[in-house]
Amino acid sequence: MDAAGVSGYAGAMYVFADALALGLAAGAMALVLWLGWGLTPYAWPLVTAGCGWLVFRWACGLYPPEGISPVEELRRSCRTSATGGFVHLGMLASIGLLETERFLMLALWSLAPPLAYFARAAVLHNLDRLRASGKACVIVGAGQIGHDILSQLQREPEFRLVPVGIFSDLARRGAHIEGVPVLGSVADAETFVYPYPVRHVILALTPDGTDLHRTTRLASKLSHVYAKVQIISATSGVANMLVTARPIGAYLSLEMGQPRFSARQRSVKRIVDILVAAPALLLAAPIVAIAAVLVKIVSPGPAFFSQMREGLDGTPIRIWKVRTMVMNAEVRLAEYLSTHPAARFEYERTLKLRNDPRVIPKIGRFLRKMSIDELPQLLNVLKGQLSLVGPRVMLAHEVQRFSATGQRLRREVPPGITGLWQVLYRNNSDLEVWERADSYYVSNWSVWLDLWILLRTVKIVLTGAGAF
Repeated sequence: MDAAGVSGYAGAMYVFADALALGLAAGAMALVLWLGWGLTPYAWPLVTAGCGWLVFRWACGLYPPEGISPVEELRRSCRTSATGGFVHLGMLASIGLLETERFLMLALWSLAPPLAYFARAAVLHNLDRLRASGKACVIVGAGQIGHDILSQLQREPEFRLVPVGIFSDLARRGAHIEGVPVLGSVADAETFVYPYPVRHVILALTPDGTDLHRTTRLASKLSHVYAKVQIISATSGVANMLVTARPIGAYLSLEMGQPRFSARQRSVKRIVDILVAAPALLLAAPIVAIAAVLVKIVSPGPAFFSQMREGLDGTPIRIWKVRTMVMNAEVRLAEYLSTHPAARFEYERTLKLRNDPRVIPKIGRFLRKMSIDELPQLLNVLKGQLSLVGPRVMLAHEVQRFSATGQRLRREVPPGITGLWQVLYRNNSDLEVWERADSYYVSNWSVWLDLWILLRTVKIVLTGAGAF
């Protein structure tokens, strides 16, 4: 199948996933409406609004969503769903059914984005398995920025860009960087003949004064060879999640707001925490009770564990968990690290152990793998000590391992039950990556980022990916 065929197949699969998600949401809400009130929804407004929804999503570049961040994809998904809801609302009002079907409409269009997220995630998984998950791209530049971009694209298939080659003056032709071949020098990118269509190039040259002009000239030349030329900006240390490009005369500027946390934003985050945590705690209560009983059966001692951690502004807070470690766990850890140098190095680098001797065999590992042990922390969320999403809650002496800037940023917001570090890296990273992820989250906070992290958390918890 050629590139156009692959793209068309991927687009069709995403359309099918969205249609299926909307159909499931509509079916579930229609069943509730029928069981609760004995009403059968009038179908044609929903069908018409649903078709319009698919058209809106196509116009927003979601079929397929190549080259946009997963957070931006979710933002577009929510906005098109809101538009679909307004269209549905107008149709119901025009035929006098708004009073009887308003519950169906509100619930339906609220469920559509999360259901579409999971349906599209399943499509992406299958497309990735079939090697049809994105468009081929090449990277020009093999310095630190090029390495970072390559790692990000390989780690996150949600970007739908597949690196197939690198052009660099720093590596020899025929070498491989993270499994991707070096095809030649930077100059070779203009004339290289590919055995298959490559229409996307990413310029990731070192951002010094000389290469700035070189990048501009090279981008102009490559624009005649590649359909899309993407230039990487050297502004990774600032807020860039929803940055907007603004031309000023002959110059390009990057406009970014300051997302760190105004009173209004704190209020919005707090409201979302309460609305989600309250029903989640009710649903989680039976699971926590069963887990507590199992822990009591297999391990002597209390079923729950509490510990003082660092909260907002560095104030101490007490958090609760289902106990997953044996009694006298810290003594056992000290003894184990004193006799296992490799484990001591791993623990000092990550504050985690892949084979932790403190964890209760079987049941403890299962509870940690599925994150069931952290469900009691929903109580901390309702008390305002934690947020659903934020930097990982840590011991005070662990926070001191971060840089002064990292400590300051993470203290600006309440710690979270889940966060960017957990959904991107979880336990497969060191403290430097941990700090970078937490700092990035605080500097780039948005409602859309929180929503994406929550949805991705559900997916990761269900698969147990990266946990030990």
